[in-house]
Amino acid sequence: MKNTIEYYDDSAEKWAEEWYNNESVLPYLKHLMTLLPKNPTIVDLCCGAGYESMRLKNLGAKVIGLDLSKNSIKIAKERNPEISFYVQDMLKDYSYVGKVDGLICVAGLIHLENDKLPLAFQNMHTILNDNAYTLIVVREGSGKRKESSLVTYNGIDYDRNFICHTIDELVTYSKGYFEFVEKLEDQGDWRYYIFKKVN
Repeated sequence: MKNTIEYYDDSAEKWAEEWYNNESVLPYLKHLMTLLPKNPTIVDLCCGAGYESMRLKNLGAKVIGLDLSKNSIKIAKERNPEISFYVQDMLKDYSYVGKVDGLICVAGLIHLENDKLPLAFQNMHTILNDNAYTLIVVREGSGKRKESSLVTYNGIDYDRNFICHTIDELVTYSKGYFEFVEKLEDQGDWRYYIFKKVN
């Protein structure tokens, strides 16, 4: 059975086809922009094929996209040649991007168990300017969601390790790095949260 990275490498084109035309996250991006300086620099962490990076750029941000999937990053670069994209594990150091004004992590933490969240939040904290804001999007619940983890694509079986998180878990494991600011409107079982860097 193939793993998370292999799944997103193999299905990168599918995600690009679906999400470059899906603007469901756009209202949340617009809200984040109201909290940041004019023309901010924003990291799109777990950016996939770069669709939300594109939207952030269109809203006036300078964007840096990071993702584990090399095939997703390849598509992101092809579609957005003016944006910097890097193949990057969110649990490893990416301070080479420099200091930034904001960060989004849309459905990125869904592949991390709770014990890995503190390091993820620490790495986010490291690159953010003081008083910076983040948009965090997770699937509501707690623990591994088997029906979302075990998937078949083009006849190949994958375990993409899909982990649900509650707001209490996020608050607990981001302590010392971020403070919870607000919960935005839900979309089904997906939760949209704004956190602020603890200076």
